[in-house]
Amino acid sequence: MIKACPSYMDAGPIDGVLATIDCQTRVYAQGGYEALTQGSSLFGAALTLLLTIYVALIGWRLLVAPEGARLSEAPGVVLRIGAILALVTNWSVFQTLVFDVADRAPVQIAAAVSAPWTSGGEGRGLAARPVAGLDQAHAELRRAAAAFGVLAPPNAKAYASADAASAEALSLAADALIVMSVGVVGGAKLAIGVLTAVGPVFIALALLNVTRGIFFGWVRALAGSALSLLVGWALLIMLLVVLAPWLAALADQREAQALEPRMATSLAAILLVFAVGQGVLIVAAWVAALGLRTGTAAATLASTAGGTTRPEPAAVLQVASRADRLAQALTQDGQRFESRVREITLAGAAARQAPVQIAGPRPADTIGGGYRRPVATRRRGGV
Repeated sequence: MIKACPSYMDAGPIDGVLATIDCQTRVYAQGGYEALTQGSSLFGAALTLLLTIYVALIGWRLLVAPEGARLSEAPGVVLRIGAILALVTNWSVFQTLVFDVADRAPVQIAAAVSAPWTSGGEGRGLAARPVAGLDQAHAELRRAAAAFGVLAPPNAKAYASADAASAEALSLAADALIVMSVGVVGGAKLAIGVLTAVGPVFIALALLNVTRGIFFGWVRALAGSALSLLVGWALLIMLLVVLAPWLAALADQREAQALEPRMATSLAAILLVFAVGQGVLIVAAWVAALGLRTGTAAATLASTAGGTTRPEPAAVLQVASRADRLAQALTQDGQRFESRVREITLAGAAARQAPVQIAGPRPADTIGGGYRRPVATRRRGGV
């Protein structure tokens, strides 16, 4: 049962907006998940089709793989199917493992990291309750800007009067605080809510190797949103710790009607520097999230470390199936037969074209080749 969100109209501008976004994000994520997994027959049919294809591919490996499917792979297959079915059919499991990790954990980690600076001292009044502290800081910046505006000449430009410049600087700082809190934190929470609402679609795509890259892209997007929420909230707590003494001094000057433009300018500069730092941290968070790689990509990166190009593990370990090996053997036999026939044909042609050699006289029959016995003749009629 989805609970409706209460009204936060009586809260401060930052507190009310953040509370509304937080509640509506949870309601939208749960409602979208249940509508997709329980109220949509299309998703159920697509999930059944993916499971059928996955089981068919395992059967294909049993038939044509050189060594067949290994018994050691069975626990991994069963675990993958069970984890996917548990995540796409049970909101409680999905909320604990996905939504709470992405939406709740970053805020709790930021609070734990900032605990040494919020447990005592001057920053405790604002940073102990960060959302209320942000509202107080924003209200004080607005009041001080209005007080400087009263002291400035009518229709004076910022460069024409120190009081007018201070009023404009504090107004800009108050707007920057709204962007840092509501813009960054609220935007990250909205992104997490939408990504978790459509999460079952991407989790189902983790079954097949062909579509697993889409699943890892979804994980990177969710990780980038969660890390942005973490660094953004941690920097806001740090900002409240730094601003607390400055805001207290500014409030004292305002009540004593002894406002100093230098104090207002320094306070606005500090807040704007923190705003730039938050932007840099968000970029770093997304770079870290995009660094998440699959096992194949990580192995490829490790093999090419140091400028040496090596074959990819998938190419090294790839083994031909029985059908491929049989076709390769038949091809090799045909090539050997053609080569043997070619050799015999060339040998016969060479034998036919060779000249016939006639043996010459023996050495004894040649001139000077040796002594030849005279032949005795008999004469008729006498000696």
